Amino acid sequence: MQYQKVHESSYGQMPGQQQYGQQPYAPPPGAPYAAPPYPPQGAPNPYTQPQQQPYYGGQQQQYYAQPQQAGYGQQPQPTYSTQDYPPPPAPPTDSADGKFPKQSKYKDLWAAIFFLVTLAGFIVTAYFGIKSINLSSGNTNGSNPNNGSGNNGGGFTVPPPKDIGGILATSVGAGFVLSFVYFMMMQRFAGTLIKVTFILSILMTFGLAIAFFALRQYAAAILWLIFALLYTWCYFGWRSRIPFAKIMLKTVTAITAKYPATIVVGVIGLLIQAAFSALWIATLAGILQYFDSNNSSNGVRYVTVVFLLFTFYWVTQVIMNTIHVTVSGVFATYYFLGVRDPSGTVTVATRNPTAGSAKRAMTTSFGSICFGSLIIALIQTVRALLRMAANQNNDNLALAFCAACADCLLSFIEGLVQYFNKYAFTQVAIYGKDFKTAASDTWTLVKTRGIDAIINDSLISNVLSIGGLLIGLITGFIGYLYVHFSKDITQDTGHYIIIVLISFFIGFSEFSILSDVIDSGAATTFVCLAEDPEALRRTKPELYEAIRQVYPQVAFPGHV
Repeated sequence: MQYQKVHESSYGQMPGQQQYGQQPYAPPPGAPYAAPPYPPQGAPNPYTQPQQQPYYGGQQQQYYAQPQQAGYGQQPQPTYSTQDYPPPPAPPTDSADGKFPKQSKYKDLWAAIFFLVTLAGFIVTAYFGIKSINLSSGNTNGSNPNNGSGNNGGGFTVPPPKDIGGILATSVGAGFVLSFVYFMMMQRFAGTLIKVTFILSILMTFGLAIAFFALRQYAAAILWLIFALLYTWCYFGWRSRIPFAKIMLKTVTAITAKYPATIVVGVIGLLIQAAFSALWIATLAGILQYFDSNNSSNGVRYVTVVFLLFTFYWVTQVIMNTIHVTVSGVFATYYFLGVRDPSGTVTVATRNPTAGSAKRAMTTSFGSICFGSLIIALIQTVRALLRMAANQNNDNLALAFCAACADCLLSFIEGLVQYFNKYAFTQVAIYGKDFKTAASDTWTLVKTRGIDAIINDSLISNVLSIGGLLIGLITGFIGYLYVHFSKDITQDTGHYIIIVLISFFIGFSEFSILSDVIDSGAATTFVCLAEDPEALRRTKPELYEAIRQVYPQVAFPGHV
């Protein structure tokens, strides 16, 4: 029997659908996978009842029974053992198998208390800092900083209010429209975008290598050339995984469209982060002026600056991870509790999954979020101190070199921990686990499905990163056009660069909200699929079958 190709506009609705009880079979030439090596040697068939083998604790492992074979064109009618879940004639309850517990204790409460104490200390520091700000201290050119005279010797002249509003309106509007268009393209042309963005990433990497060669920066050029060659090798090695990434991207974007409140959560997180960053900058500037006016000792300055750096990194991580846990909870709710009815509509037996997920993230799971974020914040603070040490000891080459090497090593460790935390927080969102338990379970997942997760993330992240860069560039070009056609903005290089950068940042930030939601959704869906594929088979069998045909490993959780 041969594979039937997945239709572009649906998730596995195809004629001649394979029976769920049959083994995965070899696709025709040119299909994503050759003869799948599944089940692995010695692995049980999850759809047959093998001889009962005792395992730890003296109990026996239960498997799903072999379903009855239906005729051609008929839906199979699986037979269930006493340990099976019944077919889904009605939506499941609001909590299943320990997922999304309504009554849960506060996890890692010590971390939440420590975070609140740290935040209170920052508020006190901000009070003294903001109170000490002297806005006129740097203005020695009269009461009007611009002196009402155009460019004023090459400096930047603030545009009139109507032009400031026009730049913001056009940049925000263009970023919104472009993000919406790109989102629709991800839904309709997921496979094509994955291939095109991967190739563009390779070309950009080769371009950077050529640019460094032209600048005679041979060490950087060789490094980027190696990256480009490795990336090219990855493309040819990962092409068989593109169909799976395509289904994942189409599924995640469809769920995002169904729950637009996830994007609203991202917008709220961005606004809170922007407000906190502005407050932190004002606090740092004011507290330094306060130390200057009071002749404070260097020790007090150093401790305060370290505390402010640590607070900035920790609060930033907590904000980002709270959004991630909230969004992950929504996607997990759809996966486990959403049931597809005969008309094709998926209904979830939860009134407002976004509000419920946000409530868990900010109450019972908040301590776990603070705990995981604390690890990253500590690494980032140490890296900042190493960079400060390297800059202050330029004359001591040995010390500067050691600080740079340590910073490079910590940068690598930070990236690994960030990636690990993304999946650990998904466990927190689904099960309400404390962070240590979530990290332990995530490590088990990494050992069994880590390579698959990395490949899938890489393919989807290419689509998101290239999309953000493209939207930022187009928005920046719109800012350039605004300056070019404006009669009240000084048209010189400085004004063009500043306004183009502002427009680029606005467009890129708008798309980053959407890309963060999709990234969280992709990670959550992969974790759910790796841990409990049967839930998808029970609730959304056509999507399960589409995934199984391009990713046979899904039928054998726990095996690579």
